[in-house]
Amino acid sequence: MKKLIIWCLVFSQAIILTCSSAASRGGKVEFTILIKNEMDNLNKPAVFYHCTSSKKDMGWHRSVPSTEYHWSFKVPKFGTGVMVHNCEFRSRLGTANVEIDTLSTSAIVCNGHVCEYAVRRDGIYFIGNELYYPFGVFIELSRPVVKLVKPWTPWSPQQLKALHRSKDYHH
Repeated sequence: MKKLIIWCLVFSQAIILTCSSAASRGGKVEFTILIKNEMDNLNKPAVFYHCTSSKKDMGWHRSVPSTEYHWSFKVPKFGTGVMVHNCEFRSRLGTANVEIDTLSTSAIVCNGHVCEYAVRRDGIYFIGNELYYPFGVFIELSRPVVKLVKPWTPWSPQQLKALHRSKDYHH
């Protein structure tokens, strides 16, 4: 019975990988990064973020609670390439810089092809799955996770001073 369960789990992971590569076109797999603002019940809850990759600069975006921002991109099939997005977040609570690495096999941890992140009071969270090895090294499974990726770094006095100077300059 134990062997049957293990084979079923291995087979289900293989189906996920097969579906992820079958959904791709032209040797690439399409993904979407989704960022949600969950800074509810906070005075001045706006969040500003700027994400870039080697292929595209998404520019600065402003969000308020309950809003979402997303963009799509493609990565090579079979885990042969990675797309790196560097995202800078700013809020009244501070700053956070997050590197998001996506491979075609990220479909397992991203609940399909949408990699979801949430901006909350204590930082930036990844919402999806994490991989783990319950029986040692041979069997890899996934389980749901809401994981703090990067806490807010409070604004330094120098950053605040520079920010106020730039506001005075522009007004």
